[in-house]
Formats: sequence, C-alpha cells, structure tokens
Amino acid sequence: MNTFMQISRAVHMLDRLISDAQSAAENLARVTEEILSDQIIGQACGLRLSCQHRQALIVPIHATLQRNPWCNGAGFASYAPPTSVEEGYWTLEWWFQEGQNIRKAQLEQNQELRQRLDFRAFDWFGQPARRHKPFMEGPYVDYICNGAYTITAAHPVLIDKNFAGVAAVDLLVSKLDHLILPALVAIEQPALIVNGEGRVVTSTCPQLRPGSLWKDNANGQIVSDNSRALRMVVLPHTRSSQQPHIATGQFLSTGDCHLP
Repeated sequence: MNTFMQISRAVHMLDRLISDAQSAAENLARVTEEILSDQIIGQACGLRLSCQHRQALIVPIHATLQRNPWCNGAGFASYAPPTSVEEGYWTLEWWFQEGQNIRKAQLEQNQELRQRLDFRAFDWFGQPARRHKPFMEGPYVDYICNGAYTITAAHPVLIDKNFAGVAAVDLLVSKLDHLILPALVAIEQPALIVNGEGRVVTSTCPQLRPGSLWKDNANGQIVSDNSRALRMVVLPHTRSSQQPHIATGQFLSTGDCHLP
C-alpha cells in the first residue's frame, strides 16, 4: 500500500471517529430534550433533575456507552444559578465504562466540591451554553471525571430554545492512540493529529508531545478537512529511518521531523 493510500486510510479512521463522537453527543442531547420537555427553563437557564428524570436518563446514557466502545464516559451537565431562596446547583449525571462494567460517577453529592471543580470553566460546557451549538474540546486534563488527557464532544440541550444543559461524551487520548496510531505509523512519515487551535493530540514525532502547540506553516501538510475539530498533519523528514516499534502509551519515532 503506497503512502497516499496509507494517509487516506488514517484520515478516514479519524473522520469516522470524530463523526461517531459528535453523533453520539447529538443523539444523547435529543433524547435528553425529550425526557426534560416538561421542564420550564427560564432565561437564567439550568435545572435540577428530579429522581424520575435521572432514572429516565440512565437508559440513553447507558445505550450511548454500550454502542460506542471508544466512549469512556457519557452524561448530562447543567448549572442552575442561585435564586433568592436557593444557592447555585451543579448537576452532573455522569456514567463511565471500564471494560464491560458501567458505573456512575459520584460527583454531585458534595456541592462544595462541585463548586471547586466548576465545569462551567471548560469549553465543552461554556461554548454550547453561550452559542447553543455543538463543540469538541481537547486534549485537556479532565480533573473532574477521570484525571486523564481527554477529548469531549458536547451538544447543547435546549428546551423551548432555552439552554438547559449539555449532553457530552468522552474519548480518552490513550484510546485514540490505541485506535489510530498504527495507521499513522504505517504512513512512514512523521504524522500528528491536532485540534482546531493547533494543539497536538497524538503524534508519531517524538518532539511533538500531546498538549504542545504545532504552528501551521509550510513544513507540514494538512491532509484532512480544515473544518474538522481534529485534523491530521503529515510532516517531511530529512532521512529514512527504520520501521518504528509500536509500544502502547509511548511516543513513536519515524525519523527526523522538520519542526516549525
């Protein structure tokens, strides 16, 4: 298989994974809107889930996890601002899977802790809240749920066009590495995946670590859709090298990289 075909294969895998994550978040948002359709959301936005709503949400959240083996966590987040009689309240109905086991994240019981780990500071919540449009954030360290490098696809939940919260799904960068690094290595040139800001998500070039910034210039060829939340870049190298050794969780080298 020539280099062009290897690149096309990797791009297809990346695009499929992005589309699956965005679709999963959108589908979860749509079902959540149906479940919460009896709620009245004012201009202040946000809500508190009743026991009945929580029980109903478990079904689509579990289904999202079961249908998508790449998905580490899924759920619904909302913030109800303070009123004259109640303090502000953070809602996070979140479930995650480890292997065949699905467990609930006990993150909402302590509201004092929730205030310190305010998810409104993350773009996966703030962008849909402000713009009422889907958003994909990452890589970032998710210190709320898993403490790992994470990519989150989020979709606003709207009740009568008012923002009620966010439906979201998580993809761990370690899982992305497992799924797509073999395809990047097969290209036999340094290759990396970056987010919309040029932040490196994963790379076969040892000088470009996840979280570092890749500057878009003539040294690299963007080979995927520029409008995508994640893009693939192929870099030139100065000399040929030996076939890289694949080791899970380690950075791979495919030769010298032209860095910006």
